[in-house]
Amino acid sequence: MKIALINPKGALFSRNAALAQAMANSETMRSFRYFWSAPNLGLLTIASYIPPSWSVTYIDENYRGLDFNEWYDLVLLSAMTVQVTRAYEIAAHYRQKGSLTVLGGIHATVLPEEALQHVDVVIAGEGEELFPQFLKDLQNGDVKPLYRSSHKGTFSLLQCKIPRYELIQGYPYPLVNLYTTRGCPHSCSFCCASNVYGRNYRQKAIPQIITEIQTIQRVYPDTLLLFADDNAFVLRKQAKELLRQLKGRGLRWIAQTDISAAEDEELLTLMRQAGCQWVVIGFESIQANSLRRLNATSYKARNVSSYPEKIQAIQSHGIGIYGTFIVGLDEDDLSVFSQTVDFILQNRLYGANITVPTPLPRTQLRQQLQAENRIRSNTWEDYTLWDVVIEPKKMSAVELERGLISIYRALMDPQNAAARLAALLHTVRKERHNDTKRNLSNC
Repeated sequence: MKIALINPKGALFSRNAALAQAMANSETMRSFRYFWSAPNLGLLTIASYIPPSWSVTYIDENYRGLDFNEWYDLVLLSAMTVQVTRAYEIAAHYRQKGSLTVLGGIHATVLPEEALQHVDVVIAGEGEELFPQFLKDLQNGDVKPLYRSSHKGTFSLLQCKIPRYELIQGYPYPLVNLYTTRGCPHSCSFCCASNVYGRNYRQKAIPQIITEIQTIQRVYPDTLLLFADDNAFVLRKQAKELLRQLKGRGLRWIAQTDISAAEDEELLTLMRQAGCQWVVIGFESIQANSLRRLNATSYKARNVSSYPEKIQAIQSHGIGIYGTFIVGLDEDDLSVFSQTVDFILQNRLYGANITVPTPLPRTQLRQQLQAENRIRSNTWEDYTLWDVVIEPKKMSAVELERGLISIYRALMDPQNAAARLAALLHTVRKERHNDTKRNLSNC
């Protein structure tokens, strides 16, 4: 069979022209663009289950245009919410030509009934578990329209195959992603990760992870790696053992974690030694009242007062922090914009990603805002995370939009950006000097 794996084009930045242009033209936002410019790992993963005799082509529409004159027996698409309308358009073209169309990814998983109106088959759940079932039915001529996990979050990652990274060779990706764990015990109102992957953490074996990294390095030597886990270091004992195994391999990588990493000196030392460049931490807000509404445990609200000292603890190891924030939450007033800027600049964060509340499908936030009749748009292309699609509570939609732009303008100011970078570089050089002294003392 001839198969196309298609990652549909999606908005990298806001659809608001002023904000999108400012971010696109800013050198200081380069790390931001890196983080959102990785391969579609879901497609590469399911490709590893396709029989080797079948012809497989990977097409990332963000880098390469589609030729609708090309014939494929099977068209496999994976899409986030902001991409899904384009995915439906692509599927319509190929269905008209007679191709069998299949859609997976997070949007299809949470809204399979909608997806089924646009494609022949929906994979609603983890591809490693469901795609082999689909392939078996395909070969037996008994394809079903919907494949859904009966018990989400139970698939063992020890059974995972290595994604087919060779399929992306030639694409100018600034980084390549992989994951080592899956699952999230938190149930944040704006996120549906626990609904998709379950609340229990599952982990790949360390030899699996090492082999996967080596596979990536053969295709993209010296690339920046992104550990795409929702929270990479929760399973602390296993994470430390992995970091020990990564030392001395000349890797450069980034990861998503939470602020509790600051409390573990051994972990931070191992991260630096293993090649960690920066970490993404979801602070979400600097206001305790806003944080209390984000999840039932109020974990972040209880830690907000210690954010500065914990940021210092992490960045003192030469590891930059890329903070993520949401402005326009129900407890936020107009002061949130200047306060967020002050927090980022005072703590010399390496970078920051500031978004607005977005009622993504099957989230608690969407249920709340639907009940309150506060959703302004149900057009999925608007769900970029930077476009205002709700009616905020303590400001107008226009004020929220202007406030978001004001934050990015302040962060992109060359003087502010240079000060943040200089502070991090000073710490990195200091840590390298200390490492050299420690190595010499051990000789």
